[in-house]
Amino acid sequence: MSEFDELSAERSINSVSLESIELKVKFDSGGATRSKVLFGNGRMQVKVQVLVSGFDENGHHVSVPADVLNTVELIHYNTGRILRDGWKASAEQGRYTLEAPVSADLMGTSDDESQNHVHPHVRTFWVSSAGVGTTQIAARVLLNGIVIKSNGTGLLNRQDSSITLDAQLPINYSLEQFHLKSVRRGNEAPGNRISNYYLGLSHQGQQIKLVDWVASQNTGNLIFAHGNWLGASATNYLVGILASPDQTGVTVKLPVNDNTFLDAIFSGPASVSSEMSKEYLVRVSDRHGELTIVQAISEYTYSYAKYTVDEAFHFSAIDQYGSEHKLAIRTDAAEGLFILERG
Repeated sequence: MSEFDELSAERSINSVSLESIELKVKFDSGGATRSKVLFGNGRMQVKVQVLVSGFDENGHHVSVPADVLNTVELIHYNTGRILRDGWKASAEQGRYTLEAPVSADLMGTSDDESQNHVHPHVRTFWVSSAGVGTTQIAARVLLNGIVIKSNGTGLLNRQDSSITLDAQLPINYSLEQFHLKSVRRGNEAPGNRISNYYLGLSHQGQQIKLVDWVASQNTGNLIFAHGNWLGASATNYLVGILASPDQTGVTVKLPVNDNTFLDAIFSGPASVSSEMSKEYLVRVSDRHGELTIVQAISEYTYSYAKYTVDEAFHFSAIDQYGSEHKLAIRTDAAEGLFILERG
């Protein structure tokens, strides 16, 4: 058959009236898996695909128009209602799927369908759960005012196709499974010290990647400790910054002494106030699966900076599965340390 004849045949098929639709619900258009597990944290998503095949009155494959495809929805198998009670289906892939992005919404399936030059349409959804529990998921579509469901109901064209998702409680890791390790930057001006603290997580000998964080203060690079410190002779000024994972560099300014020799003789660096600064660009987010906390310390103070005391900064680290872990960083200015605590 020539290319022209094939095109004419396909147009002839597509021009035939759409009389019925078949729905198949799968995790992958070519896969056979019928159940999967996810964490019920509201962020982790599982890809669920609905294969939509159209037929004319003679049972021949025909194309399904876009306005009909747009009515495809996921439903609870047992009730026939759209997802609820913490279950959510989105057309947008989020960050916590552990699957490659979907690049197309149309793709081929079986050999018989290929021979007819008509492929099922594939509607892709990303399903999450905000709680713990198991649900069976089917699909529905609206055709000519009639709702067609794949949950085994209906007097005509009864269909039975579904998958099962089991949302489990996120793992609660002990504080000992987290680690906070400091690495000195080096090449600072006299009296300045800059270190990167790397926050990581390990479970049963394997790394669990930490990919983001949330805190009540704000977003972006968050300054959680800042100012002149009381009772810390070698840490007169300190800045602590929790770096945003999407940033590669953080700029910090530290007070420096403009007359180091004379001040060291008459008063010592710990009692010197300064109006002068040195600016540093600190590399962050350079360890895969770990969060970066920048600590910048000076033996000198800013005369205009506020005084502060040691306290704990509370935040939640988010792992690769989208689960939150409540933690806190306590500043020990006297020792020049950040200490990890349970939030």
